[in-house]
Amino acid sequence: MEYLGIEGSFRRKETIRRSVFITTLARAETPEQATEILQAVRKEFSDATHNCYAFCVGEYKKSSDDGEPQGTAGQPIAQVLKMRGCDKMLAVVTRYFGGIKLGAAGLAAAYAECVGRALDEANLRRYVFSRRLSIKVPYALATPAERALAEAGAEIAERNWEDGACFKAMLPEERAEEMVRRLTDLSCGKAEIISEGSGYAVRKIK
Repeated sequence: MEYLGIEGSFRRKETIRRSVFITTLARAETPEQATEILQAVRKEFSDATHNCYAFCVGEYKKSSDDGEPQGTAGQPIAQVLKMRGCDKMLAVVTRYFGGIKLGAAGLAAAYAECVGRALDEANLRRYVFSRRLSIKVPYALATPAERALAEAGAEIAERNWEDGACFKAMLPEERAEEMVRRLTDLSCGKAEIISEGSGYAVRKIK
């Protein structure tokens, strides 16, 4: 299980047919936090024509057109977040109307494209639900073991050589049991592998 997320926040401004669109992306761990950040953005841009938004926090999802024609803002924003695999994220698109009407299709495209471009430019991370493993193998198996971990997509957080080749690794949860078996077979049962719980490993994507 994994998702695309953001650390902190990101903002992007652009003009589309004389209307100014300001896209704010922010990490939100809970619906309450998303609402709190949204209120802060609304206060900051209280003179804007619209502050449309969507956020997703696990199964909880919410969006709003904030006065734009129904279905032309909140849902397009939400759809982009869904298509990109985002989670724990709030996207607010603030609009200052420039005098030219875009029509329903034009509005939907503008809101979706603003969020898409912001996601393209933001410093995003991939959050992968992973098992924490403490691994010790004989020195002679250090390179094959590390290669096997890399092939399985593991992030090795620590290495030491005091008593055998020891690794602290975060391995995608769905590959953890297979890796335990592989290292056990590779070492003819000499590998010592301890599961130290699970959590999200954060990985750069740029």
